[in-house]
Amino acid sequence: MKNVKPASTIMLARDYEGQLEVLLLKRNKALKFAAGFWVFPGGKIEAEEIEQGKDDLEAAKIAAVRETKEESNLNIEIDDLTFFSHWTTPAIEPRRYATWFFFGEVHHDLSEVTIDDSEIKEHVWLHPQVALDKLQQGKLGMMPPTIVSLQLIRKCLTVAEAKEKLKEEEPIFTLPVLQLNKGKMVCMYEGDAGYESADPEKEGARHRMILDIQKGKFDFEFSDNEELKPVNRGMHL
Repeated sequence: MKNVKPASTIMLARDYEGQLEVLLLKRNKALKFAAGFWVFPGGKIEAEEIEQGKDDLEAAKIAAVRETKEESNLNIEIDDLTFFSHWTTPAIEPRRYATWFFFGEVHHDLSEVTIDDSEIKEHVWLHPQVALDKLQQGKLGMMPPTIVSLQLIRKCLTVAEAKEKLKEEEPIFTLPVLQLNKGKMVCMYEGDAGYESADPEKEGARHRMILDIQKGKFDFEFSDNEELKPVNRGMHL
């Protein structure tokens, strides 16, 4: 796809005081992409990493480990990464990325985060469900891929359980269709009645996330898609 840059990110987790926690970083509001949002460590895949990797997947892992070190000062083992999804930025966005999402872990004794206070302004470790609750309360702003990723493991209690959960099914490759409707952002996925026409009001099957950016509220809708698995694997229920 033209002008779509390859990128990668790690949903990094630890077990702390008997509970699974995931690292979220707050991006500087002055940045041109995902400004002010809470994200996982990650960024663009550099040309030398594409050359270094034996394939696209390995290049993405190399970049994810590097970006995590740069943004949080945490050292991650590349062989421990689990690839669980791939997201491409909607076509209407001016900056587009094809992003590999990995799950990784770090021991709590080695999980002290150091940020640069430039690109990244804050960090927090939270259980996935707690992070989603804070999003609904308007305390953490997130983009749909981050929300969906957290939903996948929101019921898990440990790193091991989360890793096993993500390995249960094949990674999903997703290209959302984005439309603003009645003051809310509608992110439609394959199988939604409005996906092909980019019409969020078209009647029929639903496979979408509706996000109220101002309030931080979101709702995931999935219906009349018996042969299709939702991008969040049904974890909105």
